Amino acid sequence: MTPPDPAEPVPDPPSAAPPPAPPTQTRPRRLRAFLIGVVLAGVLAVFLFVVLGTTSSTGTGTGGVVPVGSTAPNFRLPSVTTGLPVVLDDLGVHRHHPVVLNFFASWCVPCQKETPLFGATASAEQAKGSVIQFVGVDAQDPPSNAIPFINQSGVTYPVGQDADLRVTASVYGLNAEPNTFFIDESGTVVGHIIGPVSKAELDAWVHRLTGGG
Repeated sequence: MTPPDPAEPVPDPPSAAPPPAPPTQTRPRRLRAFLIGVVLAGVLAVFLFVVLGTTSSTGTGTGGVVPVGSTAPNFRLPSVTTGLPVVLDDLGVHRHHPVVLNFFASWCVPCQKETPLFGATASAEQAKGSVIQFVGVDAQDPPSNAIPFINQSGVTYPVGQDADLRVTASVYGLNAEPNTFFIDESGTVVGHIIGPVSKAELDAWVHRLTGGG
């Protein structure tokens, strides 16, 4: 075998294959996107609870809270303190009287402060011959608790007993106490306050409903 000619160029050795590219960071990106989606879903759930929680019904209710501008639904309930039934339309629209309709219970802590205010205001309005009618709905409260509470609060206006929340939840779409609706003499809901009513708020609504502006 003849030796290679020194003048003949020697071919370069084959170059090594380039190292494989590092794997793309797909898993961290997917995990980040998943976590962002979970956070956004949580924020949306909280938003819907806060915004819609006060307008959705609970219990056996099938509709939302009675809206301002609608006709106040009539109801008939047994009285907590007397043998006479409490019928909203008979007390309000049929007599052309505006109504302050308050949903409360003796076990409701804010109601324990609010109800005496309603009792005193109603008595003061009655003493001066006002046309305004106060009506109470005692929600899911046994008479053994409700009657002493009503008497101690100075409430003398009609109070209906809603033991099964038939009116509170099913008709008015409420899920908590206190709630107060302000109804004009034509039976239209002109205001609604969720939670306790202050003296200033109650005085302002009484003034408005009785024609004071």
